[in-house]
Formats: sequence, structure tokens, C-alpha cells
Amino acid sequence: MPNSTSTASITRRAATLALATTAGIAVGSANPARADEKIIGISFPNASVIGAVVTEIEAAKKKGAEMGYKVVVDDPGTDLNKQINTIKTWTEQKIGAMVVNTLQPAAFESVAKQARAVGVKWITYGQKIDNQDATVGYAQYHDGHALGEYAGKWITDTLGGKANVVILGYDKGVWGQQRAGGIKDGLKSAAPSATIVAEQDAISPTEGLNVTRSILQAHPEVNVILGVEDPATEGAYKAWIASGKDKGDAKAFIGGMDGTVPALKLLKEGGTVYRASMAIPLIAVGEAMVTTSDALINGKSDGDHIVPLELVTEKSPKADEYLKQQAEK
Repeated sequence: MPNSTSTASITRRAATLALATTAGIAVGSANPARADEKIIGISFPNASVIGAVVTEIEAAKKKGAEMGYKVVVDDPGTDLNKQINTIKTWTEQKIGAMVVNTLQPAAFESVAKQARAVGVKWITYGQKIDNQDATVGYAQYHDGHALGEYAGKWITDTLGGKANVVILGYDKGVWGQQRAGGIKDGLKSAAPSATIVAEQDAISPTEGLNVTRSILQAHPEVNVILGVEDPATEGAYKAWIASGKDKGDAKAFIGGMDGTVPALKLLKEGGTVYRASMAIPLIAVGEAMVTTSDALINGKSDGDHIVPLELVTEKSPKADEYLKQQAEK
């Protein structure tokens, strides 16, 4: 945030806003902030149910502490009004910068404009909006395309180009639409004869389990499941086994995105239908939230910070690399 000579004092009402704590992520402070306290806010719907995001945020908090910033986090779930209200509070507080994951980018243009008008730097996570200073995140469509293309090549090489495919997406968020669109286009580019038999939203293990269980009952012929989030495809993997299917079926494929710990452990072990994940360099993204904020706060033109995801396949040494980032083996 700006230094103490340019930062307005934080009102008692705004400073005493208390936000819930979820999944071990500190999401705000009930204590009045000091006038000289440097704050970066991260607003991230569903952060507590996406394991990769938890790791990113912990990296951001650690990097923030090293650079003299307090990183506060709000997870509003899917409550758009709650998210916007918190952003308005941060704007009133005139924090230094905020990193916002915008499920529906157009809904944030006005609040972003208001924040920037009082000197708060706005960074959009994984998307672009008109009223922003920078983007930190990914090329969502491109990364989804890479997963779909890999699955399509596997289908062509292993199944002669034909497969019955399920897409577990997240149509409520533009990022989910972009990832799913990339998956489908990549799949069709490499296996044009593959048939998508079902598309449903699922981003958590429970959603992935329940949705996939229902789909497999209706479409027992399904042999490929691709998702925009590894937690959902982890649930799909459990549903696959619970339905009596062979976890090592040589003619089946499950793959997701983000590189969560359970997914990476399955890939490290190998020998299962879980065959791929587009893994996020989590530490790099978390640190970029802070370094990009700091550069903007200090008047430097840092620009966008796009971190490419990396394809991790079964028994790849990359699985170990990404597990270590999450302090796992």
C-alpha cells in the first residue's frame, strides 16, 4: 500500500470487519490496522475447497511477510454480494493492492474503478477486466487445450480415436468456461471421433464423486473423464472405483487441472486410470501476487504476470517436483 504520508487512516468500522477463517487461511483481521501497515487483499471465491489455491495463498502470505506486507484473504464462496462488499470495505480502508478472482468479470468493473480512483492497485487473478492495473494467473483456455489435446492423443493411440467422454466443468465462472472450452477443443483436435456424452459442473471432491456416480449410472460406457479442477476428478476417480470399475483399466483415462496433492500422488505412483494433470507452479503464482502488487504500489510498471501450467503425466518426475512445492512426498 502507499506509505503512511499518502494513506488515509482506516475507519474503526471498516477496521473491525471480521471475516470467517476457512481451511486454515486467515481471512481478515478484527484488530484495527496501523496507519503505516502495508496491506494486500486477496479475494478468492472457493479458495478453501481448492487445495492448490490454499498453497498459493500461503506462499503469498510468506512472501508478503518477507517484503513487509500483511496479506489478508476473503473467501466468499459463490456469494457475489459478499465478495463485492468486502472489496468495497478494502477500498474504504485504502489498502495498497487487491488481487481478485472474478467469477463474472463484468460484475467487477465498477468496484474496480472505485478502488483505483482512491489509489488501490487492482490485480485480476486469471482474467482481464477493463479497470485493472495487471493480471496474475494463467492462460486458462491454452492450459485446458493442452490437457484435452493430451487426452485426445491418448485416445487416438490407445483406443483408435473413439471414446465416450465426460467433462467436469464450472460454467459459473468465466475461467471455468475458458478451461472447459480449451479441453473440448484440444480433445477434438487430436481425437475428432471422441464423443462427449455429458458435461456437468463439479470443482470439489464431493461434487466430482456425486456427479460422476450419477453419470456412470446413466452412461456406463464412459471411459474418459476430464475436469477443470483436480479435486473434482479426484472425486470422479473414487466414483469410478466405487462403481466396480478397474482402477487400472488400460482403456480408461481421467485427467484434471491444478496439480493437487492427491492427483500428483496418483500420478507419481502410476498404474491407475488417473493419467494427467495440468499442474500450477503454485509458489511462483502466490509470490507473483505479492511482487506484482509491490511493483504497482511503488509506481513501477510491472504488467501482467502469466504463469503457464505444466502437463504432468503418470510416473513423471515432475509429480515429485510439484509435490515438494506443497511440502509433500
